Amino acid sequence: MNRDDFVLITIDPFSRILLLAVLLSGLPAVTLSSPLFESGETLDVIIEAPLGDLSKQRSKDPAYAGTFHYTDASGTDYSLPVTVSTRGRSRLDVCDYPPLRLTFDPTQTEGTLFEAQHELKLVRQCMCGAAGRDWVQLELGAYRAYNAVTDYSFRTRPLNAVFLDTESRFQRDQRQPAFLLEEDDQMAQRLNRRRIRPPQIEPEQMAIGETTRYMLFQYLIGNTDFSVKRGPKGEACCHNGRVLTEPGRRQDWIIVPYDFDYAGIINTEYAAPHESLPIKRVTTRLYRGFCWHNAELADAIELFNRKRGDIEAALLSPELSRSRARRVGNYVERFYEIINDPQERKEHLLDKCRGPESLPIYERTVSPRFVKTP
Repeated sequence: MNRDDFVLITIDPFSRILLLAVLLSGLPAVTLSSPLFESGETLDVIIEAPLGDLSKQRSKDPAYAGTFHYTDASGTDYSLPVTVSTRGRSRLDVCDYPPLRLTFDPTQTEGTLFEAQHELKLVRQCMCGAAGRDWVQLELGAYRAYNAVTDYSFRTRPLNAVFLDTESRFQRDQRQPAFLLEEDDQMAQRLNRRRIRPPQIEPEQMAIGETTRYMLFQYLIGNTDFSVKRGPKGEACCHNGRVLTEPGRRQDWIIVPYDFDYAGIINTEYAAPHESLPIKRVTTRLYRGFCWHNAELADAIELFNRKRGDIEAALLSPELSRSRARRVGNYVERFYEIINDPQERKEHLLDKCRGPESLPIYERTVSPRFVKTP
């Protein structure tokens, strides 16, 4: 356990006894999280740092001191010291503006909206122009649509961000839509689970219901840039997903997805399917669900139908350009046509599933080194 697992807080005697009981029980302690992700309202922020130098040095893991300004709901202005660094892989290479990581000093955030936050991923506009702004809104919408489907999802906080390059002679500001992504460990603790880093996952270990919803959601947004069985070479599972479990459990592991910029619903200029897949364009949907989960598909479809209004509200942001909103609306409509027509559902989902239709009960022991215990 590392020092980031706990936050120093002041609590009343009863709560202190309750917290001690939880710790002694061996269950994950509930972290009193920052209010940052309790609201979905857009936050006005200004980020000051040597952003031009950061962009030029993006491939060298640069990190620069900066200042993060924000205005809270009461109109109070705050200025926090922050370390700004680059992150990512494909976007780091192709984007005009590299994705960022913001590292806060916990001693400077007490009593602010960013209390209990340490390292936050900031998703910002990739390319200049209207298309780049649409991509940000659509990726934010994807996260919010998945929030509507399951609690096992990352929360976000949208930003109206001004980026000020402190080394620029002209001090020209760049105003862009952006959003912050909930930290991995805070997301896991919110769900009373722990993040683990197995090198790979056996199919029998996956939580069937959650995995089925996960796969149907990826089909909804037209995303194939993920793996639920292993990570990139030399890295832990999973590609574009975080694995959650209850302490010590070898089954019912849940994968929480992130990074949707290769999804067909967004259709970024740089996105392309992996060469191993039988599709040529990311806008072509391909169901990647497992055949032994087909019995759960009806329940997942019922959920997506019930949540359709919330899903569409998340994906069809009023900030989208008119032409993009029309295309996205048609894309979502086509998804619902497929899942609600028996013949199309069979053709596009049931007949495209992966693996055998059934698997033996999982009885093998998972090595303890793959499970992070309290």
